Formats: sequence, structure tokens, C-alpha cells
Amino acid sequence: MTDSMSHRGPDGEGFLLAGEKGPVAASGNHTSEEIKNSRFDFSPLKHIDETDNELFLAFGHRRLSIIDLSPGGHQPMCIQEKKIWITYNGEIYNYIELREELEKKGYSFLTNSDTEVILNSYAEWGEHCLEKFNGMWAFVIYDREKNELFGARDRFGVKPLYYYSTGNIFAFASEQKALLKIEGIKTGINPAAAFDFFLKNTMEHEQEGMFQNVLELFPSHAFRLELQKKNFVQWKYYTLPVNDKWENFSEHVFSEAVSKTRELFLRAISLRLRSDVAVGSCLSGGIDSSAIACAIHELRKKNNAGSEKFQLFTACFNEKEIDESAYAELVAQQVNGAWNKIYPSSSELLNDFGDFTYCQDLPIWHTSGYAQYRVMQAAKNAGIKVVIDGQGGDELFAGYYPYHFRYWMDLLKHGKFKSFYKETSSFSSSLSFFGSLWAKQYGMSVVPHGLLPAVYKNHLHDLRYLRPSFWEEYKNRLAPERFPSSLNQLLAKEIYNYRLKAYLKCEDRSSMWHSVESRTPFSDDKELIEYVFSLPANMKIRSSVNKYILRESVKGLIPEEIRLRRDKKGFMTPNNRWISEIKDQLKDSFKEQDEYLNVPLLMKEYDDFFGSSHRADNNRIFRFISFAKWREVFGV
Repeated sequence: MTDSMSHRGPDGEGFLLAGEKGPVAASGNHTSEEIKNSRFDFSPLKHIDETDNELFLAFGHRRLSIIDLSPGGHQPMCIQEKKIWITYNGEIYNYIELREELEKKGYSFLTNSDTEVILNSYAEWGEHCLEKFNGMWAFVIYDREKNELFGARDRFGVKPLYYYSTGNIFAFASEQKALLKIEGIKTGINPAAAFDFFLKNTMEHEQEGMFQNVLELFPSHAFRLELQKKNFVQWKYYTLPVNDKWENFSEHVFSEAVSKTRELFLRAISLRLRSDVAVGSCLSGGIDSSAIACAIHELRKKNNAGSEKFQLFTACFNEKEIDESAYAELVAQQVNGAWNKIYPSSSELLNDFGDFTYCQDLPIWHTSGYAQYRVMQAAKNAGIKVVIDGQGGDELFAGYYPYHFRYWMDLLKHGKFKSFYKETSSFSSSLSFFGSLWAKQYGMSVVPHGLLPAVYKNHLHDLRYLRPSFWEEYKNRLAPERFPSSLNQLLAKEIYNYRLKAYLKCEDRSSMWHSVESRTPFSDDKELIEYVFSLPANMKIRSSVNKYILRESVKGLIPEEIRLRRDKKGFMTPNNRWISEIKDQLKDSFKEQDEYLNVPLLMKEYDDFFGSSHRADNNRIFRFISFAKWREVFGV
């Protein structure tokens, strides 16, 4: 299992083996001599092949050394005479402050790692230690005295945690592929998840994802497993407070909010610069990544970080309509950074498709994920092990165009008709845009359940390439979704188990595949996120300008050409052209006998369906190819 995730931790390997004779720390084939010769309670005493205990528990860990590069950061780690053990992936960014708080309570520390801070926090506060953490994490703690496991995942799902549970086995891992290594695992394709992938463009919105019987521990959730009784309990330990009240706009209140947002943003970046290795930054040219890069530059100057340029990484394209490198260049020049540009191509995508699919664990919904994969590869090639990225800024500050529609509905709901007219009239193509969004979002939510399949079939012509029996068996999953009652409620939905979680999953796999840790302040800084969600919606969209408060908060920090941009592009790639160029080489990935796809019809119309470079971007087309490739790579 650990070998299958060596990319997540190439710097070290360790095991905890627990049996009737007590816990034993063991080494593996990739454990350094320095670690073997160290003198901690958790230092490995023998090779895993040499252990002979009758075991009831095993932890495995692959380490990516970021904080405390010494053997003191080795895992699995323990405290209190081997009574409490942990295996953990992530970063607790406020570990220095927590360490100081614990030292005042009498705790002593043998290492400089945040891992030891988690262990002592658990010793002091028990399961309530989660309330103290600011960062990203997935960990499992073995408490010998209680004879139980305690596991948890961060609030918004930056770091993953999956598990497989039967009457005799409980196993957990950071990636599904590790669980597939369990001997005798009963798994395969989960048809319901496959249906949702094609119809709803969703993955992992239910605990059981594309692999049957492999479950996800959701963000903000924890679990407890009593080892003797085998009682398993999970619960949600955190709920994001959301301001759902309508408030009239106040210039004075807004000015204070701008100052506070800027303060919390800069503090979030400062915390995420804590590292014992060099930190770089992803740079798309959008406002989120630009603000991060410029903030890093200012903080480095303030802290006298030295003359060495920090590394920036940008995916560029020759198509002007999707390329943002001109904006990224403005930032690179302002911060005097070492700017690394990459130009992904369809031939490279084809060459990497197998590895890219395997690294993601799941089918890929759009080729934009490959551009992110290549950005992380560029970071690795430049010797950078940590990057800070702007993922989550759109969901936090209302950056996508459809959010305007929900805000307009808020205005109508509260009788703000003049404001509604002002907002919509200043928005380009507002009437047609409003109408299409109403039909797609609100309109679909009121369609009777029994009519939804027919509506989908008439609107989405590619659904005829699904096998008829597959469609008939699962079409009732097309239940109307509840329309969020306000803009802030919609953003909270997007942040939790919906859009953002899917993006974070893709980012985690792409970065860790290249042994790079990606830090996302807009997705995991508790103080910043809670504060922004305490603000009324009219601070996020105003005069048809999205991310309004963020734009005002970074005034003077980033180039004005970027701060005032209105041409939202997102992380785009020439999706249709790439598909058209590689379709012939991927034809053999489709199985002749397929329970999910109507392969005979798909093969008959293959060139017309996938040769769509002349049409508007349609990521639905790519799903058919990626689903077939995923089945081929994982043998399901």
C-alpha cells in the first residue's frame, strides 16, 4: 500500500506494527540510515520483514519532508512512552503558536515538527484538538490506553482520506489506489457514481465514489474506531458559520471589512510561508494567484528573505482567447520572480494520459486538469517542494459568473428592484444571461421528478451514447436539487461537498504525484474563510463586479490591469482541439462489451462526436474518453 503512494512521500518510509507484545516501529526499503540510527521512541528498530508479532494493527507512512527535515520529523510518530501514535499528511500552519500554548501547560517537545504538535494537542484536548488547527490535514491516531483509532480530515477537504471497512478489516489511505492493493478487496465500478459523472458532472459527492466499497471521509468529519469491539462512529465536527441575512450596503462598514480582509489574507499567506524548504507560487494571471504572488513578494521583503528570486509557474497557450500569460508576466515583473512558463500540448497529454489518469484515481472531467498536472511537474523540475495556489478564491469571493444570478435573485427576494435593475443593466448580455441561468439553475429545480429524465435526454444529445439499460436503471437519480436560498448559502455549498472539493482533489493528486505540496489559503485558512462568510453578499458582488471586496482589499498590491479585469477565463485549455487531435490514438481504450456506454453507436459516430474542434467547448465529450481510459488503467 505504501509503495503505491511513494510519490506522496519519496523522502522516507516508516511503519508501526502493533500486537500483543506492544508497538514496534519498523523500517522499510526506503528508510534512511540516518533515521534508523536516530534515538527517538518512534525510530525504527528493525525492518518490516523481520517483525514476528501477531499483529492487529499496522500504520504505514511515506514522508515528504517539509518541516523539520531531520529524523525528528519521521513517521509514524509517538509520544508518552509509545502510548499515542500518528500517521499524518498535511500542514498545521499555526503549529508554532500551538506549541507555545502547550509548553505553557507543561508539555515538552523533542522535535520541531507540526506532527508532534498534533500529538500533544490530542493529549491535552482530546478530539477537541481539531478546533485548534488552522491548516490542511488527514490523520489517524492510535491511542493505546483507549485501544481505539481517532481519525480526522480538515474542514474543507484539502487533504484526502479514504477507507475500506468489512467485518474483519478496517483500512485507510490518502488515495484509493492504495486501498486497491488490499488482498481480496471486494470492489469494482460503482454504477451510481458513474451515472452521476456523466449526467451531473459530479464525483465523490457521496461517500462511496467510483470504486465500490471504497468510502471517503468527508471534509469536516472525524471518526472513532474501538479496536476490540470494532465499533465505528463518524461525525461532523465543524460547520461553517454563514451570514444569511440581508444587509444594506454601508461604505463605512465596507471600508472596515476591506482592511480586515487584507489583514487576514496577508496573515494566511505568512503562515503558509512557514517551511524548511523553498516555497514557490502558481501564477495563472487571475486575481487570486496574482494576489498570492504579490503578497509573497511583500512578505519576503519585510522578512529580509534574501536576494534569491522565488519561483513562479504558469501554464501558457498559443490561443489568445484562453491564454493569460500577458497578465502573469505583469506579476512576474513586479515581484522580480523566476518565471517558469510551460506550454502543454495535445501530444504531451496523449503521452501522459495513462500516468495522469492513474495519479487522479478517478476519471478526469476536463483537460484543464492536465495543465495543472504540468504546472506541478514544472515545480518539481525546478526543485520546488511547496507551492501556494489560489484554489478556492472563486468559491470564497463569488468569482464565477453564475453567482451573479443568485445575487440578482437575492435582490428581488428583498425588494431591491432599483439595485436589481442597476446590477443587471451593467452586466453584458444580462437578459439572455439571466434567462439561461434561471432555466439551468432555478428552472431545473422545479421540474417534476418524473419529467427530469426526458428534459435531460432532449437537452443533452450525448446521452444517447450511454447504454440504454444503464440509463433506465439509474435515471431516477436525476432528482431536483434544492436551490440555495442566498448567495452566501450557494457559496457554502460550493465550498463543502461540491465544486471546490472536486478541484481540491485534482490539485492534491497532481501536486503529490510530483512530490509537491500545494498550499491553498483560500480553501483552508479558518479565520479568513469564516470572516468572509460573515460578510453580506453585497460586498462580494457590486455594480456587476465580482470578487468586489477582494479587489478592493488588494488595491496597491497587484497590478491595476489585473485587479480591474472583467474577462473571467478560469483555468482553461483548448479542450476540444486537443480531443480532436488525440481521439484516434485513444479509440482502443473503449471496450467492445461495455455495461455503461453504447460502444457500437459511439464507434459508428466516433469521428463526428470527438472531432469537435469547430464547436463550442464541451467538457462532456471528454468524459467518455477519460472514463474509458480510467477503466483501462485500473482494470475495472
